[in-house]
Amino acid sequence: MINIKNSVSFLRNQPSFVQQLFVNLLLAPTIIKLTTNAPTSSAMNLFENNSLSTVEIIQNNGYDVEIHNVITADGYILELHRIPRSKRGQEPTRNHPILIHHGILGTSADWVLAGADKSLPMQLADDGYDVWLANCRGNTYSRKHISMTYKQKSFWNFSLHEVGKYDIPATIDYILSTTNSTQLHYIGYSMGSCVFFIMASERPEYQPKIRSQISLAPVAFLSNTRSSLRFMAPYAKMLNVVFHRMWKGMFMPQSGMQRFMASTICRERITQKMICEKCIIFSVCGSDPYHFDTKLIPLIMGHFPAGTSSNLAAHFAQFILKDTFGQYDYGRALNLRHYNSTEPPTYNLKSIRVPITLIYGENDILADTTDVLKLRAQLPMVLDAFPAKSPYFNHVDFLWSTHVTEQINNPVKEILQKTDNLGWTYTGTAATAVPVNAAVPVHRPPNQMQLNPVPGIMNLAPGLEFFAENLDAIIASTMPQPVDERDAAVFEREREQQKLLFGGVIRFAQAAEKKYGQLKEEITNEITGWADDVATGAETRVKQTAVLVNGKIALAGHSVVGAVGKAENFVVGGVGKAEQSVAMGIGKAHNYVNYGLNKADRAVGNALNATVGRVSRVFWFWK
Repeated sequence: MINIKNSVSFLRNQPSFVQQLFVNLLLAPTIIKLTTNAPTSSAMNLFENNSLSTVEIIQNNGYDVEIHNVITADGYILELHRIPRSKRGQEPTRNHPILIHHGILGTSADWVLAGADKSLPMQLADDGYDVWLANCRGNTYSRKHISMTYKQKSFWNFSLHEVGKYDIPATIDYILSTTNSTQLHYIGYSMGSCVFFIMASERPEYQPKIRSQISLAPVAFLSNTRSSLRFMAPYAKMLNVVFHRMWKGMFMPQSGMQRFMASTICRERITQKMICEKCIIFSVCGSDPYHFDTKLIPLIMGHFPAGTSSNLAAHFAQFILKDTFGQYDYGRALNLRHYNSTEPPTYNLKSIRVPITLIYGENDILADTTDVLKLRAQLPMVLDAFPAKSPYFNHVDFLWSTHVTEQINNPVKEILQKTDNLGWTYTGTAATAVPVNAAVPVHRPPNQMQLNPVPGIMNLAPGLEFFAENLDAIIASTMPQPVDERDAAVFEREREQQKLLFGGVIRFAQAAEKKYGQLKEEITNEITGWADDVATGAETRVKQTAVLVNGKIALAGHSVVGAVGKAENFVVGGVGKAEQSVAMGIGKAHNYVNYGLNKADRAVGNALNATVGRVSRVFWFWK
């Protein structure tokens, strides 16, 4: 019988390739190939179940799919989803496989839930590529470890740094080994691009393994973000502590409430537009009233968010607050222990020698154009950098726009077709990157207001008054630039709707805060009065008790004295009676003895006389 504890101990001490071999053998039954002969013609068919898995969605679209498991150097088991051939069953014809990585709180499902008409991975599989979809540690599909469970606090002790340093290299090695390739293409969306930059900076030995890299809505610098997340960033440190204490560091996993919202609130037209679209999506990612596919919202909410660690979310918040692309900030004291410095080191983007293409959205309020250009200035080998053709393209349009094929997928195919050629080499200038402040500034139109909070506000948690006073500017900063008169009317209506929605939320929060203050004051007064009453009553009861106790003690003393006197009399009387009884007994004993002696004397005398008589008669007979 196998000793599991010894096996785990053995694995911890073995090289990563031995660990990988063990996990492959252990999980061999789950490395499966799934096929279907019943393709789905439309993504709308998937709405019957808004929580279908990635595998089921790919199957329903008529593609073969495989599940693979890969282990990282620090023991996390990641689930990869592979589309090994085209919808028609054609084997890959391209020279290099493709690894595609999701964004924060996402999974591989994000790439396929819109159906084959919009899915980049499915279209690339039809184009002859061997496509692999990543799932980083902590999401719905990658919550296993060789020695821990996701219910342990230590499981969630990771940030973006660990995803880039361990998850991506392990995945790359596995794909290259499985496909017998020496290089692969990497496509990263949002966080998927961020962790690639971390990997390339921290693990430079992996740079030669990358044929080309394409960043969609790239994220590294975030100080210019106009997303509502900028106002949540100052709270990140406090929230991180709360998540560690209450949920062991787990952050926004899939839940029953999420599925409820997906199947109810986000299905109804009014609540879908006002809550799920404007409040949740557009306030974070940017407004696109024309091209965002609102019909997908129930399906999106059925898969997103998919969970990560609160440390990883806090790491993103640090990018917003610090205007640097650096390692996780543990605080000045712990930074000294981890980095031998009070500040965490920054990632060396200038060291990345990989051909990179940056594709961004001009209406992406999360990955703002200014920050993208700042990133471009730091990368030595930028193959190309360009915005999506639509000026309304926001952060999630890279996945779920109705025009995603024309705007994103087709340009990506063109880039891959060029770089996948075995004879292709990068011919651009691999010069030393220019300083960050040399990035080309972005001049925003006058009517696209840019919010400039008071100095220091980004390092302090803003109150409700700040949001109420700056609501117009906040909403205006998230709106795209109108192109024609129709746009102006549509965006003005959109702005008024958001102002109405968020204004109502702020007023409700202010009322709740006021009511909470009043309630808190009332409760405080009530508790104070109760405490005073209790103290006064307790003092009175103590005095009463003292008098009662003293009385009881006196009464008890009298009772004891009386009892002792009675006991003495009882003992003396008992002794006298005992003496009399003894004397009477002794007298009776004397009488009994004398009477017995007299009877004994008479009996002995009679016996002697009788004996003498018999002796005399004997002597007479002999004569």
